[in-house]
Amino acid sequence: MLLKTRFYIPPLRKNIVQREPLLQILNSSEGGQLVVISAPAGYGKTTLISQWLHHSPHTFSWLALDDTQAAPGIFWRYFITALNQASPGCGEHPLQLLRDNQNEHALENALIALLNELDAISPSSPRDAITLVLDDFHLIATPELSGQFNSFLNHLPPSLRIVITSRSAPDLALARRRASNQLVEIDQHQLRFSAEDSNRFLQQTMSLPISGRQSQLYFQETEGWIAGLQLIGLSLQKTASMPLPAVENHQAESDHNRHKQPGLSLQRDIADYLLDEVYSQQSPDIQHFLLLSAAVPRFTAGLCNALTGRNDSLAVISHLDRHNLFLLPLDNHGVWFRYHDLFRRFLLQHFNNLSTEVRQQGRNTAAQWFEQNGYLQEALEQRLQLRDWDKAETLLLQLLASDDEINTLLPTWLASFPPEHSVHQHVPQIQEQPHTSLAFDALLTSREQQVLALVSQGHPNKEIARQLHISLNTLKVHIRNLYGKIGVENRTEALHKLLSQDDRSP
Repeated sequence: MLLKTRFYIPPLRKNIVQREPLLQILNSSEGGQLVVISAPAGYGKTTLISQWLHHSPHTFSWLALDDTQAAPGIFWRYFITALNQASPGCGEHPLQLLRDNQNEHALENALIALLNELDAISPSSPRDAITLVLDDFHLIATPELSGQFNSFLNHLPPSLRIVITSRSAPDLALARRRASNQLVEIDQHQLRFSAEDSNRFLQQTMSLPISGRQSQLYFQETEGWIAGLQLIGLSLQKTASMPLPAVENHQAESDHNRHKQPGLSLQRDIADYLLDEVYSQQSPDIQHFLLLSAAVPRFTAGLCNALTGRNDSLAVISHLDRHNLFLLPLDNHGVWFRYHDLFRRFLLQHFNNLSTEVRQQGRNTAAQWFEQNGYLQEALEQRLQLRDWDKAETLLLQLLASDDEINTLLPTWLASFPPEHSVHQHVPQIQEQPHTSLAFDALLTSREQQVLALVSQGHPNKEIARQLHISLNTLKVHIRNLYGKIGVENRTEALHKLLSQDDRSP
């Protein structure tokens, strides 16, 4: 017996935010196509499809999925029954074939019969095709079922459009379908609310009497994550006061200050949601990776390898990306990433519950990796977290000597040091001196000193990268940093500066 409520379309709430650009994408889809809406929990995937079907009437059927339907026999019975509800009479013979358990080819024969019946249906136009919505497809996406569904999609007739919502990218040959124009996609970047959407949602849908400025701050707080906005709205409805987020631009904040800000503690409703809907559903291995990689505001595969002690972090990051675990790329090359700010703050809460030894080891490893690879600002922020004041002072002095623009962050960093620390006496002296007045060994990291030594020996960049076992791009970062620190613009000037330094040596 099949559960009837699986076929009920969710109702729409009043004053819902109209997603016109996304509705236009859905309206442009046709029969014979697969529509995939893939995003993390709470991005409004189900609501969008419900809104579309309510506002663009056509023949459709809805199927809400869960892990009890992952067995192929059960899934296809639900699938065919859903089609039968949209087109009475369709699927009756395939259902009878499915019941023929004595035949080992029962499922194959049933799907062939279903495809033949669908092929006989002729919609008035491709856009008037039957729509079958499979909500929460990730809950039944086993390798066996995905393989069967792939075969079905390979022969999908123009009378049927299939719409899938999923928290992860389904294993349905998406690249090939994309190339053959069989695929329509909507992802988390398209689903996230804009500032205007957020304002309408909070003021109209949630009926909150807040100003446009308050709405803008909550939008920045959530980065357009709809569930986050809703949970904040529900919290505000419970209280008479409506506190503003403590910081207007979280992305511009240093990791150190963000962690210290009391106003940035994660609301319990949001933390509970992320725990139940996201974190607890991951394997222990992935949970461990998430916690350690959240210790830094941005990360790359090499840094994660150092943090976790593994050598397959690139594969893990790809897994997080495919499964939409609030991962945001920071470049077009798939090198640097960060977590959604609210998700990272949730992870940091759990990271801080780890033992002191594990936390310190993670931050110390991150600091060493950043420094060795020329990212001194990130290294400094990790040292400040560790309260490693002497190494933090060394890094701060190196930054001040090499980058004039870094002075804008100086007050924040200085405020992190104990009042009695010597950095408060040293920094004013450093700021008054030209870059070239300090000895090179006081300015450069150990890696930069190695690079400069090889440069002075006349080695080309490729040879230097080979000897140091680093990439050319990493080498260029070191060279750019050391040139800035010693006040030169090219290799010739660097060699001349080295000779001048040697002449002044006693």
